Amino acid sequence: MPRVDVNGVEIYYEDVGSGPAVVLIHGLGSSTRDWERQIGPLSRSWRFIAIDLRGHGRSDKPPGPYSLSDFAGDVAAVIDHLGVGPVPVVGISLGGMTAFQLAADRPELVSRLMAVNALPSFDVAELGRLQVALRKLVTQFLGMEKIAEILAPKLFPDEDMAEEREMLIERWAQNDKRAYQAAFQAILDWPGVAEEMARFSKPILVVASDQDYTPVESKQPHVEAMPTARMVVIENAHHAVPVERPQRFNEVLSEFLA
Repeated sequence: MPRVDVNGVEIYYEDVGSGPAVVLIHGLGSSTRDWERQIGPLSRSWRFIAIDLRGHGRSDKPPGPYSLSDFAGDVAAVIDHLGVGPVPVVGISLGGMTAFQLAADRPELVSRLMAVNALPSFDVAELGRLQVALRKLVTQFLGMEKIAEILAPKLFPDEDMAEEREMLIERWAQNDKRAYQAAFQAILDWPGVAEEMARFSKPILVVASDQDYTPVESKQPHVEAMPTARMVVIENAHHAVPVERPQRFNEVLSEFLA
């Protein structure tokens, strides 16, 4: 399995397809498998490099604390190892935050940036302090599978998405609890990179689901503060839009990469 050593931490990645390279970064508690419905249909046109951040998937899970700079360093190490930079970087949720942090720390590695249901800063108040507290408590005392059982119907509420709900529960239960907690805390502690992104000169696309945790109207001021950014809204979609609405998401992704 392809891996890169980052100061003693082994980072797993997948390198699939042919064509120009694109880096994919998953969300909190997930892995490269976030992107199955993109890599499969689009890998004839693009070389997808999907990365498991530390604490996730098949990468090492060292003791915390973690930081967004740690995650960005994981991605930078893979890009440097493969020699593909500058490269388009696509991230969802935590992966989108990581993409922003990478663009701030190593702008020479990023040719364009697509952040899915993510912004260059994180406001606990926008997500909801009660929701954050509840997730911490459930994780600590009831475990990862219980978190997944709570999240699954929110992420995939349609009646015909039972398979997606079951998949989420099965995969989420495989998370290392301590690593998940460290990654979640890294989000809460992140100071953000809004100032850096206000000076970033390359294209930024913010993809927003109309039924995400945070409403579209709250994202708009963040987008307007980035001179090179624009936003696309995907209708009838929740937080995990690449899985929930893959056809529409792949249209947006293909346009972004064209």
